[in-house]
Amino acid sequence: MFIIPVMAVLYGLILGSFFNVLICRIPEKKSILRPASHCPKCKTPIKPLHNIPLFSYLLLGGKCHSCKQPIAITYPLIEALTAAAALAIWYFYPPSPHPLSWQSITVYSIRAAFLLLIIPISMIDLRHYIIPDLFTLPILAIAAGIAFLPGNPTLLDALYGILGGGGLLLAIGAIGSLLLKKDAMGGGDIKLMAAAGALWGAQTALLSILFGALIGSVYGVILMAIKKINSEHQIPFGPFLGAGIWIAVLFGEKLLSAYLQFADRLAGG
Repeated sequence: MFIIPVMAVLYGLILGSFFNVLICRIPEKKSILRPASHCPKCKTPIKPLHNIPLFSYLLLGGKCHSCKQPIAITYPLIEALTAAAALAIWYFYPPSPHPLSWQSITVYSIRAAFLLLIIPISMIDLRHYIIPDLFTLPILAIAAGIAFLPGNPTLLDALYGILGGGGLLLAIGAIGSLLLKKDAMGGGDIKLMAAAGALWGAQTALLSILFGALIGSVYGVILMAIKKINSEHQIPFGPFLGAGIWIAVLFGEKLLSAYLQFADRLAGG
């Protein structure tokens, strides 16, 4: 039991290092394979000893070994966040032991990978206001493909999920565009929620949108209250939808059950 969480953390650290590559290169349409990892300031290739996730940053004191310029704090933060996310998946969203089959393992692995990919997706959206199709379209295709496997989610579940996630955001975006006379919803957000709906179904997709909208609204109100932004400022929705997906997947059923119990008590006086 001790080995599994340690492996989850190590896996998350390694994956987080790879996510840093995706975050930096995909928006600029650069290869993620070549050139090898290098300092973005002096262009010196990074030695293996200096490329160990998180630990190398601490070992080097947060500075490049060659030019001594500061290394952006986002690099170790992404690695640490991915490690924490992998540990959270193991703890809060473990695979169901019954029935354990290659189909269930496949579905679980794809769902877990999607949750982790929300990290680079969110960072790219925060920096560039885009969610690249390179992330969402393959996930959506894979999610639709596993619906043909025996067991859950079924093809009908996937279709309902796509409509409940992507379809709802598409409708909201269309209405918002008519009212605001400008684009109110990004296509990447729609594809992201369509993929989530295909993987987990309509209920999880709807809860994800609800949680994401709530978190995003609170964030926007706080920023306006401290005068960091005004009502015309554009805030990327992807990170909040990603947070909503995490909450809905890991805690959605418990939160929904608690809410229904609370509503029953109110209705019963």
